[in-house]
This record gives sequence, C-alpha cells and structure tokens, in this order.
Amino acid sequence: MWLSLLPWGFVLLGLLPLWLFPRQESIYPGVVFLVAALILAAAASLYARVPLGPQARFFWVLGLGLMSSVVAVAASRDLAEVPADVAVMAAVASLLGGLVFLVGLFFLLRREVPGLPTPTQMGLRTQEGILPYAALQALAPSLEALSAVRPVTLLLLHTPPDQPGAELLQYLRQPDMVFQLKPGQFLIALQGSNLEGAQIVFRRIRQNLVIRAYGVLPLQGMSIQQALAQLEGELEHYYLTQH
Repeated sequence: MWLSLLPWGFVLLGLLPLWLFPRQESIYPGVVFLVAALILAAAASLYARVPLGPQARFFWVLGLGLMSSVVAVAASRDLAEVPADVAVMAAVASLLGGLVFLVGLFFLLRREVPGLPTPTQMGLRTQEGILPYAALQALAPSLEALSAVRPVTLLLLHTPPDQPGAELLQYLRQPDMVFQLKPGQFLIALQGSNLEGAQIVFRRIRQNLVIRAYGVLPLQGMSIQQALAQLEGELEHYYLTQH
C-alpha cells in the first residue's frame, strides 16, 4: 500500500515551490508539465501492483516517482518564480531516477521472483519427491504468476505404468517440479527454461528411460488447466496418427 503512495509524495515534493514562491502570470506550459507529472505518478502507482519481484518493483516505482518529481519541478518553474537552485536539485533527481531504473532492471534480469510455496507448507505429501495431482491444482496459481515473470515450460510424459517417478528427478534441476497425474503420466514444470531448454531435458530423460509419448508447451497467457488440456489433446492426436 505504501509503495503505491510513494510516487504521489514525490509529486507533492516537486510542487512544493508553488506554495513557497510567488506565482507567474502565465500557466503555459506549466500546466502541461503538471499533467505529465500526475500521469507518471499514476503509472508508478500502478507498477506497485505489477507481479514482479519485490526489489525490481520497488526500484521501478522509485525511479518513476523520482521522474514524476522532476517533471513536477519543471511545472513549478513555469508556474512560480523558482530560484535556479531548485532546478539543480531536479537535475540531480533525474540522474538518480535513471540510476534507480538501472538497478531495477538488474534485479529483473536476475529473474528475481517470489519463491513457490513448498508442498509441506501447503500440507501436501510427496512420494519420493513426486507431487500428486492435488499439488498441481494447489500450486497452479503460483506457477501461473511465476510464468508472468520468468519462463515456465510444461513437459508432459507418457511412460510405462510401472515407471517410478523418482527416477525422473535425477535428470532435472532443483527448482523443477514433477507431478504424477496417473500411473505412467507425469507433468514436469521446468522453471526458467524455454522450449529449447525443455527439449534438452527431454533428450536427457529419453536416453535413460522409456518414453512412449511427450508434449511440451510454454506456460504463457494461459492457466495450468488450459495448458494441460492442450498437451493431452496433442498426445491424443499423436496416438490416433500412430494407428
């Protein structure tokens, strides 16, 4: 809540000279700068609700807030008789705003995201590290939110019914998750992997385990259930074309 209010505080700070110094007769182009400052503050306030990591979100809101303050100072200079020292402060604020944006971009490129809740935290039991279908339903909102920040690719595998799911774990990375939909059917959520990375993982699995069919799909702009339905439809089509 406080983060969404921060940009408006910067705007008020930039408009403070209007209450401290005599007004100018002309209001143009000061009014235009004032509207621009309000728009920047509104954009920064909305960024506070964007599903980014907390550090990237904070620095982007701070950067936009500083920029809105700079534009508000420009409005004050045209609307009031403001000393030149205030303009120097605005220049420093604009420099800081650019640097803060770069810091936010650094955290964004690091793919800083909130961690997924563990099965234990959600009261779910795992069988040798393999999650049940109920865990997929419980973790679906978190995976969908995660996919908006970093790549999440789903890999659906059909194996012999007696295939132990635990054998899949040795070919995956630590953050990847394996869900057993039914005997011989596994859904793997690859975090931070695109289609090319998913293909590499699949080739590694296929070299060591028996895979009857597979489907791969990035989780982008859709729910887990929609992605799973699309993957199952592709595998059904595969089986039909093989007979």
